[in-house]
Amino acid sequence: MNYAKAVIIKAKQENAFLAVSQEVDKWWGKVDNAVSKIGDEFSIIFGETEWRFRITEYSKYEKISWKCIKANHYHNGSDFIKEEWLNTEIYWNFRLVDLATEISFLHKGLKPELICYEICESGWDFFITTSLKNYLETGLGKPHFE
Repeated sequence: MNYAKAVIIKAKQENAFLAVSQEVDKWWGKVDNAVSKIGDEFSIIFGETEWRFRITEYSKYEKISWKCIKANHYHNGSDFIKEEWLNTEIYWNFRLVDLATEISFLHKGLKPELICYEICESGWDFFITTSLKNYLETGLGKPHFE
């Protein structure tokens, strides 16, 4: 079983897609690049932690997929989780529902048997259902910056 989450957000589908492709720093954390096509790459940095992603699917306003091509997950000095995200894939799908947008999220490879699963599950829960949702509905996300 992979980590999955869906949330309905009172926002236009286009705005939700742009938040995930162009405005990750407004709801998740520090990034080095916005993306706009297949093959683009970006890193997200949490203090000493860095994950680098390559865009593998890009269908404007409908879906975007990221593949983790570099993982340096630092948590409490543990080397055991350092590369657990390496080669995992993240799928975002956007669908209009009434006057809102449903965002479906799947982190393929993030499974309960991984050491980082509980930390990552609670992180994704917060960043998707609270920070991203707040950003799209109020303009104020809660990204992580160190």
